[in-house]
Amino acid sequence: MERACGWIERVRGAAPAELVALPGGAGARRYFRARFTDGSTAVLMHALREDPAILPPALRAESVELPFVDVTEYLARRGVPVPEIYAVERKERWILLEDLGDVRLLDLPKDERRERMREAVELIARVHGFPHEDALPFRRSFDAEWVSFELRTFAEHGLPERFRAELAGELDALARAVAALPRGLALRDVQSQNLMVDPRGRLRVIDYQDALLAPPELDLAALVYDSYLEIEGAERADLCARYWRARGASAEPVRFALLVVQRKCKDYGRYRFVVDKKGDLRYRPFIARARAAVLEALPALPPAQAGLAALLRRAFAETPP
Repeated sequence: MERACGWIERVRGAAPAELVALPGGAGARRYFRARFTDGSTAVLMHALREDPAILPPALRAESVELPFVDVTEYLARRGVPVPEIYAVERKERWILLEDLGDVRLLDLPKDERRERMREAVELIARVHGFPHEDALPFRRSFDAEWVSFELRTFAEHGLPERFRAELAGELDALARAVAALPRGLALRDVQSQNLMVDPRGRLRVIDYQDALLAPPELDLAALVYDSYLEIEGAERADLCARYWRARGASAEPVRFALLVVQRKCKDYGRYRFVVDKKGDLRYRPFIARARAAVLEALPALPPAQAGLAALLRRAFAETPP
């Protein structure tokens, strides 16, 4: 990282005293904390390209080189609490960011976490009300092709092969049903690992670079069925009620069930891929929670998805944990 340190010195006016690797998620991006002699810090993101095989076709074909930068600038203009960008080196794919610290919602004591989750649902309700404009997230759409890609990935990595052919048509029908739902701006990956409390005690959002037009409650499904947390039914109901009050609208249980099933199937397949194919055992505990979320939502699906519900119950029953 010698060249990165040299770049930081040029843009910051001081070389970091040290550059320490930070834990990352399942994606290709890498993060480092730069510590300076004056006690200040910043975070260096190395925005490595993702493996195209794990990206939906729309993201694979996207011409924007550093979507994180474009989406950050849009959300910052709208007052969303994203990290500040200090500098960008596009050729090397380096981004120097505000250091938000190490405290995620996942790390908070239960009572404090519950309060922050309430804050988070009100934040996403506000984001979901943003009007359309000429910005990158509004040029992407969670269409049937995108949804089908995620569900095919789920079937390929999450289920025994003997179920895949039988499920193919049902999953395509689910994709069409999800893609037909009303759309607005969604951040796409709102969950406790991507919500932080900065050193000043403010709730902050990270990992939003795939924001797009989608059924907004997709974010709500990701948050209240967060696989990284144990969320009790009463708390989940309270969070959903707060969300709908903040939106000034009424809940749509059937629509929400479609989105929970789609999102948590996607998560389940991703966790199985990362554990079984990449050997990253950190994600093993989350497989069971994602499966439980799908099974919980199945009874609320519309009659058109009754076949899907029956097949998923069978497939999960015969899939080893």
